[in-house]
Amino acid sequence: MPSLSDKRLVHFTNKYNQHANTELGNINVNTDELETKMDSMIINTNHNQYSGSSSSTIAGSATIVSIASTDLGNSSAIHKLQIVGTTTNSSISNIIQVSSNNSDWYDLTTFVITVTGTKFSGCGDILFRYYRMNTTNNTAGDVTVVIEHSAKNLN
Repeated sequence: MPSLSDKRLVHFTNKYNQHANTELGNINVNTDELETKMDSMIINTNHNQYSGSSSSTIAGSATIVSIASTDLGNSSAIHKLQIVGTTTNSSISNIIQVSSNNSDWYDLTTFVITVTGTKFSGCGDILFRYYRMNTTNNTAGDVTVVIEHSAKNLN
């Protein structure tokens, strides 16, 4: 006579082998419908993009807001911010500032804008609803800056 352990082993083996065969026999691996739905989701995802340009003349040793406050519309979304520009003198400093309420501004010191000759650029991620850029002229004479900027929602 088989032991209780042997009976349980036979029952367990039969139960799960039969279950596995039934489940595997009903799987449909056609993914055409899924791919169509995924394409539709990707197309309909809102990847907002904000862009603008500005041109300013900065007096000697002065600081101006060279990119006006830009509302990204969603404070919890990650945005990729890109800034490029030209200047008539390489002795300028650019600081990106961010805000959640458009009144309390904080310097985003991790966003580096590199000035090389008369050109400058920077790229980085921001998580705040508003951003702007301050540009300081570190010379005694006037400096002109021309800026292009773009922020794209990465969600």
